[in-house]
Amino acid sequence: MTRSAPTIGVVGVGAMGGAMAAGLAPHASVVVEDLVPGRADEVAALHGVQSGDAASCAIVVMAVKPQDLAAVLEDVVPRMEPGAILASVAAGWPTERLAAAAGGHPVVRLMPNLAVAHGAGVVAMASDGLDAAGVAQMQDVLAPLGAVIVLDEALFPVATAVAGSGPGFVAYLASALERAAVEEGMPPDAARAMVQAVLAGTAALLDGGVDPAALQARVTSPGGTTAAGVAAMDERSTTDAVAAAVRAAAARAAEL
Repeated sequence: MTRSAPTIGVVGVGAMGGAMAAGLAPHASVVVEDLVPGRADEVAALHGVQSGDAASCAIVVMAVKPQDLAAVLEDVVPRMEPGAILASVAAGWPTERLAAAAGGHPVVRLMPNLAVAHGAGVVAMASDGLDAAGVAQMQDVLAPLGAVIVLDEALFPVATAVAGSGPGFVAYLASALERAAVEEGMPPDAARAMVQAVLAGTAALLDGGVDPAALQARVTSPGGTTAAGVAAMDERSTTDAVAAAVRAAAARAAEL
């Protein structure tokens, strides 16, 4: 990504909008604006981006609350340049609804998670009005945020469950590992450091599309410690619990 890449405007720089601005800032020209007075200036100073008319950019990302989006779009869309792309991270706003409010601009629906701030996130993407070249361009623009995955929009609820809620699920398991280690006598600070190192190391081992089941098999020696632990989790139907969590989160995402 170079500075000749399309300018990106972020309207609404709360948790998610701020995370996207942070992740994009080293790789693109980013302009931010927010309804809260002074908020855009704070984010601009923090991440080295510009505060101003985000709607004037070639790609305009709406990161306001879903219940506020209709009103904000009435202000933003008339300020957009011809041919500019309107993107949104708002739950409950499929591309059809976005297109109806976009005044003829091509629209992109995004489902990112907060790890985009560190370039290690996941961004699900669906679009309306973009050709193959336009979709590829959007993937390139968003690539600094992490993995950009183009999906059928019908799969957004499960994508929300896995990518959006997934960090919470993994953090839940990490917390459980910490507690178990402490209960077995490990000092809390050592338990936290060890669990965090294990998470980072496992992510590195899985990098590049490694099959998690294959990695598990590699570290599970017959009759060994990992085998004993996996057997205990199987006895307690841990995989069923994880599947239930994904189903519950996907169902809730579909309701929003």
